[in-house]
Amino acid sequence: MMLKKHGSEYSKAKEDAENDFLEAANLSLIMLEEFRARELNTGAAIGGALTQILTHLIDVSPDASAAMGLLSASLTNAAFQAEITEQAMRSESTTQH
Repeated sequence: MMLKKHGSEYSKAKEDAENDFLEAANLSLIMLEEFRARELNTGAAIGGALTQILTHLIDVSPDASAAMGLLSASLTNAAFQAEITEQAMRSESTTQH
């Protein structure tokens, strides 16, 4: 998302976007937990959710390039998060108490 720089309006819009990002991420975790609680097939459930989200992304994007840009940024964020989680788990497993 490109934000126009207008002093405090820019800061507020950026903060709102960051808050919306985090809220959506938290809601997604709740959804994934619900899949597990209902004992849904993990691959099928995630595939269905991603299909709906990607369909919506394509519908609301002004063009294919914008949709691909957001998808690319999301994949980059996911790879980074997975790497951080893996490092934390490795570090935790080697820590002695």
